[in-house]
Amino acid sequence: MLTWDNTWKDIEDSGTTVAVVPIGSTEQHGTNLPLSSDSLSTMRLAETLAKELGAYLVPIIPIGTSQEHLSFRGTVTLKHETLKAVILDIVDSLVRTAFNNIIIVSMHGGNIILRTGSDLITQLKSEYPDTKILIVNLQYAFDEACKVAEFTTAGMHADECEASLIASLRPDLVGSSPVDFPNPKERLEGARVDNLGFPLDVREVSPFGSLGEPSKGRREKGDLFWNSFLQLVVELTKRQLSS
Repeated sequence: MLTWDNTWKDIEDSGTTVAVVPIGSTEQHGTNLPLSSDSLSTMRLAETLAKELGAYLVPIIPIGTSQEHLSFRGTVTLKHETLKAVILDIVDSLVRTAFNNIIIVSMHGGNIILRTGSDLITQLKSEYPDTKILIVNLQYAFDEACKVAEFTTAGMHADECEASLIASLRPDLVGSSPVDFPNPKERLEGARVDNLGFPLDVREVSPFGSLGEPSKGRREKGDLFWNSFLQLVVELTKRQLSS
């Protein structure tokens, strides 16, 4: 794996043509998880992929689209069009410096421009037909890893799952005073939501920011999740690169 700690000559001499681009977020995650939660998870995935593929790991973009969390202090967001422009510029830089396999990863669901069928994907394929650009679809791996971890409560954000993931990655950043919001999907009736059912303003429905039960988070569950999830994503990515 190569990073910005290397020199340009290190990267050139490595012969790698693969770059991994992590896109995170800076947003509230309830009362006991850090604003950096999604970025921490994204970096764990991106570092694993870069090591497995001998790739150049591009510095993370730590701010994504998080408008639905702006009523909580500390949240910082980009407009969708701004994030799209940033990603286009990054990809252009990588293509112009001889990277012909580019993998974009994000563990922040709010970065909707990275979803399958988005305008960004269409534009990237049109502008760079000779470059393999992957925006890895993590849903299958995520669902399977959740089964392995045996999470017991349903959630949507800052929940048992996320609390477990961060407890595995950075236990020092998990606070001792979580505030739960059980059964979030059942409690959103009448709330303003997007087309995926996520609140347009989380604070309108959950004053402390969680949409789930972070108190149920456990490091052991997070360890199980990451072991399964990372293996599945690496396998999927390798298959896509070789196809």
